[in-house]
Amino acid sequence: MVAVLCSAAAWAAPKYPAAWTHRQAWPHPVGSATEFDLASRAETLAFVEALSAPPEDLGVKHPDLAATARWRVVKQGVLLENFRRAMGTCSAGLPLCPARAPEAWSELSTYAHAALEALPPAYAAWRTEARAFHLGYARELLRLAMLSGRTSSEIVPLAPGEVLGDTLPDRTFLLTFDDGPTGAAGETDRVVALMRQHAQHAVFFTVGAAMHARRSIAGLYDGQCLGSHGMEHESHVTSAATASALPTWNRELETLQPPGAHLRWFRPPYGQRTTAQVAQLAAEDIGVMLWNIDSQDWQAPRDASLVSGRVLTLMLLWRHGVVLFHDVHPAAREALPRVFEAVEGGAVTWADCRDL
Repeated sequence: MVAVLCSAAAWAAPKYPAAWTHRQAWPHPVGSATEFDLASRAETLAFVEALSAPPEDLGVKHPDLAATARWRVVKQGVLLENFRRAMGTCSAGLPLCPARAPEAWSELSTYAHAALEALPPAYAAWRTEARAFHLGYARELLRLAMLSGRTSSEIVPLAPGEVLGDTLPDRTFLLTFDDGPTGAAGETDRVVALMRQHAQHAVFFTVGAAMHARRSIAGLYDGQCLGSHGMEHESHVTSAATASALPTWNRELETLQPPGAHLRWFRPPYGQRTTAQVAQLAAEDIGVMLWNIDSQDWQAPRDASLVSGRVLTLMLLWRHGVVLFHDVHPAAREALPRVFEAVEGGAVTWADCRDL
C-alpha cells in the first residue's frame, strides 16, 4: 500500500491522505462475475472491519458525531446489501461464502473479522494491503461525512433526485469526467479518443471558462454527453458571482450539446450546492449528478496503477456507481485501459450516458 499526503475532493488545499493501492496482491483475476463477486466480498469485509473502528482510531479529531452517525447507518445498510449481492455466485469451495447471508450489521461485522483472519496464506499480502487501504478510505469518507452538517458533501444526498450512483443496477458503472475541455489536441481530445476506442459513452462536465478558452469544440464530444460544471471551477455555495453565472452558462451549454442531446446534468465543484440551487435546476429540468467512486486522479502520484487500483477496489466495494475522473490530467487516460482490461469477461456493465 502506498500513501501520499493529498486532499479529499471537498478541500482546496492538500491536507489529508487519500488511500492508494496497486491491487497487485489480490491473487485472482476479477474479469468474470464469479471472480468479481469473490473480490467484492473480500473488499466489503475489509471495509466493514475498518468502518467498525471508532472515529478517533481513524485519525478523525473532534468528529461531528451526529453527522458521522447518520452516514454510518446508511453505509452499514449498503454494505450489508452489497455483501448479500456478492454471495449470488457463491458455491461449494469458494472463499468468504457463509452458510447463510448475514441479516444484520452486527452479524456482518462479526463475520468480517473471523472470515478475513481465516483466509489461507495466499491472501496474506492482500490482507495487509487491504487493511491499510480501507482504513485510509474510511478516514476519507468520515471527514467528508462531517462536512454534511455544515457544507454540502458529495457523499451525502442533499435533496431528492440527486444522482450519486447508488440507483444504478448491480455491477453497473457510469464514467464521468470533470473540468474540461483542455486546449485543442490536448488531454480532453485524448480521453475522448480513448472512450471511442473502447466504445464507451461518458458524461463530460465542462467549465464555461475552459470552453471559452478553447473556442471551438466542433465534433469533439460527438457520441458523448455534456454536463455543466459551472462557468468557473469555484464553489457555487461560497461564491455568489459563480452561482449567479450558472444560468447563463447552462443556456450557452445547451446550444453546444452533441446532435440530438440537451443539457440534463449539473455537477457542483467540490460537491457543494444548496437545496435552493438544486430546486432551481430541477425546475429547469437539470439534475444534479455527484459520484460515489472518486479516482482522486487529479492529485495522484505518478503511477497509473495506483489510480486504476483505487478505482477497481472501490468498484468492487460499492458494486455500482458513478466514477469521477478528470479529463485535464493524464492519470485518467493512463489508468482507464487498466480498468477496462481488468473487468473484461462480463464482470461489469458500463452504462451509456445517453440512455440514462
